Amino acid sequence: MLAVVLGAVAATFAATASSKPAARSAGSIEVLSLWGGSEKDAFIKVTDAFTKSTGIKVNYTTARDFVPVIRTRLAAGNPPEVAIIPRPGVLSDLAKQGAVKDLGSMGLSRSYLTARYSPAWIKLGTVNGKIYGVAAKANSKSVMWYRPDQFKKYKLTVPQTWGQLIAVTKKLKAKGQTPWAQGAKDSWTLTDWFENVYARTAGPAKYLSLFSGKTSFADPSVKRAILQMTQVLNNKYLAGGVQGALGTAFVDGIGRVFGKKPSAQLYMEGGFVGGIALDQVNTALKPGKTINSFFWPTIKAQYGQPMVGGGDLAAAFKDTPDVRTFLKYISSPAAGRIWVSTGAIISPNKQVKKSAYPNILVQKEAAQVAGAKVFLFDGSDTLPGTLADDWGAALQNAIQKPGSISSLLSDFQKKAAKEF
Repeated sequence: MLAVVLGAVAATFAATASSKPAARSAGSIEVLSLWGGSEKDAFIKVTDAFTKSTGIKVNYTTARDFVPVIRTRLAAGNPPEVAIIPRPGVLSDLAKQGAVKDLGSMGLSRSYLTARYSPAWIKLGTVNGKIYGVAAKANSKSVMWYRPDQFKKYKLTVPQTWGQLIAVTKKLKAKGQTPWAQGAKDSWTLTDWFENVYARTAGPAKYLSLFSGKTSFADPSVKRAILQMTQVLNNKYLAGGVQGALGTAFVDGIGRVFGKKPSAQLYMEGGFVGGIALDQVNTALKPGKTINSFFWPTIKAQYGQPMVGGGDLAAAFKDTPDVRTFLKYISSPAAGRIWVSTGAIISPNKQVKKSAYPNILVQKEAAQVAGAKVFLFDGSDTLPGTLADDWGAALQNAIQKPGSISSLLSDFQKKAAKEF
């Protein structure tokens, strides 16, 4: 293991977090990210340990609207030293503009990264043959969440196929229960639904073709996948109906299933739901008893269970000794162990062992990430420009007006053709 470079500094400093750009000082760096809640808290624990080891202060700035904030700050000539970038497509744009640094020239060589990350993760941070991002966190988005005590009460078994999932949905409805909650106010939750359905109905090859601009979004396979989504995302099965789902934010949707007064039974989103549910929504939850998850069911047998995943990449806007030290630290297994011990994230660092994870929810996700036979990065996160947000908006419209899906896809494809 490559040792973390330690700064010989007498005093130590605590990491701080704010929503405003931090003032610079000697021996400090600013890190900008959209992380909030339990994800931010977990990261602060890592930066606290970094500061204790090196004496380098980390000022953490939260930007929920990450892309416009980073672009504004670049235009003003005031970028952070480091940013945690949520989309490879955004990293690619910044790299092509010359805004971020080549990490290979900053001590994070390909051999260094290969010892810690799989080729898939290294590829995500690579643009035109150079490495601009190092994977900071990973997650599976091929996860469905349920309440084991309720499944036991209603004599339900975890579904393995789409047909079984629909059967469970219908049984819950017949028992007078609201089967599903959905935080569709945050449109990215719908893009995650689509990606899982599309990977299982059109296949991994066509999935990659679609999100790289080679297959048209007006292709019939796209409409078929959206219509399949609406077998669940409809007025009959959603808490509050479609309009209620569109008015529910992501975390509030978790609360509808796992809050102290739940109003629904099932929720679809990434492995990060577990940490948010336990830490923010309902601290009385018991992993394996009142909250658990299962892998996304198979739809077409020939495509099996591809894992759609996401992750965030750390990139440097400035090359300084402190930034180099920080990037080495967060890519170390020591940092990874601290990070995952919180239960809020999964580390893509393969040197972080399963025993570092605190409960069965994150252990299960970590095993899924490590053992996936087919890994597909979150497609919308790889879209260039503003297409990710535009695609989410198109899906919000599609679940409201399934009869207009064809025209919505035609309009979106016109935008996509200009970006690709």
